[in-house]
Amino acid sequence: MNKKTISLKDNVLKLNFGSLKSRSYAVSIKYFDGESSSLSKRVDYKNKIFITPKQDSYLLDIDKSSLWFNGHEPDLMYELISRDLSHIVYPVQVKSNEQLTFLEITNFSQIVNNRWHHNKSNLTEKYPTKIVQSFYKAFEKNLEKRSVFEKSMQYDWFWNLLFHPKYIDYSSDHVVKTNFYLAVVPYEFPVKFTGTQKITTEITDHHSVEIHFKSDEMMAHNYFISQINKNNINSGNLMYMRLNVYFDLDVYHLFPMHTRAYFEVYSKDLEEKDTLIKRIEFTQYQEDTEDNKTAPPEKRSPYLVYEEDEKEIYKTYEGKNYTYQEWKKFEDEQYKIYTEKKTKKSFWDFLG
Repeated sequence: MNKKTISLKDNVLKLNFGSLKSRSYAVSIKYFDGESSSLSKRVDYKNKIFITPKQDSYLLDIDKSSLWFNGHEPDLMYELISRDLSHIVYPVQVKSNEQLTFLEITNFSQIVNNRWHHNKSNLTEKYPTKIVQSFYKAFEKNLEKRSVFEKSMQYDWFWNLLFHPKYIDYSSDHVVKTNFYLAVVPYEFPVKFTGTQKITTEITDHHSVEIHFKSDEMMAHNYFISQINKNNINSGNLMYMRLNVYFDLDVYHLFPMHTRAYFEVYSKDLEEKDTLIKRIEFTQYQEDTEDNKTAPPEKRSPYLVYEEDEKEIYKTYEGKNYTYQEWKKFEDEQYKIYTEKKTKKSFWDFLG
C-alpha cells in the first residue's frame, strides 16, 4: 500500500500558520549518568504558544507553567527561586516570520517594569543569603538590555529547538549539511553541532512528517571533560559527544508537534567501543493532537478578533481568568500605571 507524502516546492519546506492559533506541550528533560537507566535529575513543565498573525510577521506568546523537579512540585530553595523567576520571564512575546525565525522579544518592557520591578523586593527578601542575592543580581543583569535578555533566553533547550531552522531548502535528496546550536553547557552560549538534517516526506501514522538532525562525532566540550576528570570517571580514553534531534511536524500546518533531542557524552577505547558517560533526553509532546487530523479552514484575517479567541482562557492571575485580548489589555494598563507613578515618584520609592 502506497503511503501518502507531502510535496516540497523547489525542495523547500514551508510553514503554513494559516488558522493555527495555539499549541500546548508537555516538556520533560531527563539527565542520566553513565549507562544507568536511573535518573540523576528531571525537570518537567508545560508550555503553551499563542499565535497572532500581523501584517508582515507573527507574534508568539509563549507561556510556561506547572514546573516540577524530580517528580514533585518545587519545595527546595533553588526550585522555588527557579519557579518565581520563571513567572517573571513568562509569558514572553516573540516576533517571528514565516520561517519561524526568532526576530525579537516584543514585551521586554512589561517583563522588566510590570513584573520584575513590581515583585523584586518581595522576591529578594525571601532569601537574604549572599549566594542567593548574587543569583538575583545575575538575573537582573540580564534585564538591563533587551539584547542581553534575548541572548539569555538561548540558554533554554525549548528555545533552541523551537527556533532551529527547519523551513529550509533540503535539496533534491531531502538532506542537507547544517549546524545545530544547543545549550548543553549550563549558562553558556549554545554549542555548535555540525551534521546532517533530513526530512522524510512520507506522512506518519500520527499525521506528521519527520525531520531528523544527526550530528557528526565531535570532541567533548571542556566542561564535560573537567567534570568527568574531577570525579575520576574516565580511565584516560578520549571523550566525545553527539546529538540526535527528531521533529514531528503536523501535516497541515507543518508546525512542531513532538520534539525529541538526545545528547550523549561518551568515551572510546582502543577498539572503538563506546561507553556512555552522560546523557540528556529532551521530550516535548503536543497535547490535544486530535486537532491535527482536521484540515484547517481558510486563512484568517490578521486584523480581526475571532469569537473563539475571545472565549479561550489565556492566563489566570490572582484568581481571575483572562482571554488573550483581556490579558494584553491588562498588561498595557499596568504598564501605563507604572509609567505614570514613575514620573511622580523616585524609582526606590516605587519599589517600596
